[in-house]
Amino acid sequence: MKASKTTNIPKISFTESFIDTKEMVKNPVEIFEKYRKRLGPTFEFRFGGLRKTIVTADPEFLKYVLKDNNDNYTKSHIQVKRFVEFQGVGLTNTHGDYWLRQRKLLSMGFTRSRLSEILPIQLKVLNDFMISFDQAAEKGKVDIHHEMVKFTLLSVGKSLFGSQMKEDELEKFADAIAEIQRFIVKKVVQPYLMPWYAISGQNRKYQNIRLEADQIIKNYVNKRRMEEGESSDILDLILNTPYKDTGELMSDEKVMTEILQLLVAGNETSTTASTWTFYILAKYPEHTDKIREEIERVFGNEKVNYNRLHQLEYTICVLNEAMRVYPPFWMIDREAIKDDEFNGFKIPAGTTVVPYIYGAHHNEEFWENPEVFDPSRFEAKKNSEVHPFAHIPFGGGPRVCIGQNMAKMQILLVMSAVIRKYHLTLINKEEMGLHAMMLLKPEGPIFIEFKKV
Repeated sequence: MKASKTTNIPKISFTESFIDTKEMVKNPVEIFEKYRKRLGPTFEFRFGGLRKTIVTADPEFLKYVLKDNNDNYTKSHIQVKRFVEFQGVGLTNTHGDYWLRQRKLLSMGFTRSRLSEILPIQLKVLNDFMISFDQAAEKGKVDIHHEMVKFTLLSVGKSLFGSQMKEDELEKFADAIAEIQRFIVKKVVQPYLMPWYAISGQNRKYQNIRLEADQIIKNYVNKRRMEEGESSDILDLILNTPYKDTGELMSDEKVMTEILQLLVAGNETSTTASTWTFYILAKYPEHTDKIREEIERVFGNEKVNYNRLHQLEYTICVLNEAMRVYPPFWMIDREAIKDDEFNGFKIPAGTTVVPYIYGAHHNEEFWENPEVFDPSRFEAKKNSEVHPFAHIPFGGGPRVCIGQNMAKMQILLVMSAVIRKYHLTLINKEEMGLHAMMLLKPEGPIFIEFKKV
């Protein structure tokens, strides 16, 4: 049967979409916001002037695609083709029974009890980080994004691999991730250049970068296989936990792919969210005094533990509001398997649907004065009134980010350690621009001055 055409959705013309291609590479959020404010929360856009895509910032539409009818929406060709090309086949880019099987096993690494076991590793990383951070703060202005890259890279790396993971190897890995992601964005936004990427040797160049990064992971997997004894890191859990249905262990190839994807996603997400949070706190320093008072009230002179970390109610409100204003995942994508319809919008099979998270987080219908930073939005009573898909910084539905609780733990730890010791003053007075790649990053360095309390 011939698929019905998409109807009733405001459309951006082929010409306008193509003209916007160059700007889409620089700042897709600016382009999407232009159309959202002009056409409403849902509109049809052509990526690279070619591929028809439904973009939506309507929380109810997001809920339908990501949760209510999620079986009809797989990750798009961008994920299953472009990402597989550089990340392999794993949890983040598979579907069906294989995805569910991997998800069940890997989720055991992020339970409350497991995160409590990992906490000593996190605290050791934090203590080491604060020594170097103190030295940087004494010299004057600090590039907070650079510092958060260092902290989260070590934090995620040590949580996955334990204390044996070397800092220089993690840095090499992070550089490879950044280079590859920039290339993937180009391929997504400018698909008409695919032949050139192959002819010019760019595809081969970035595949070689990927292979070098893969080898770092492969070496650690091989080394751990030969070691005796147990460890509390996530690699140990993955290597030694059998599938419940067969009793078999995950193959080395699958272990390498899953660890690679966890390292990429975990590092990027925590870095981005923590960077924006410190930017906002330096911009609105009145919130740091309240956070500092809460930290002293909750912990006093006692050591940080996982349970008490989650008693930092106001600090968590600040983090949630920071991730509303600057969501780490600014968009995700799905592709319809069968013809579908939502509120009169026809969605033919094969249509790409983009849950536009940044737009939902700034949707005036669900957030009063969305450009204003207001942590009180997330106080218990008010938060209960918020549409569950109006705030989804880690995605939503069955495929919500598996490591979101670990990311929040890492950010709360570093927020607590830094704010306990320092007053923050933002040096960049102009508004920081957005650099939307796979995640929503700042356009340039964010310089903050840290003065001891």
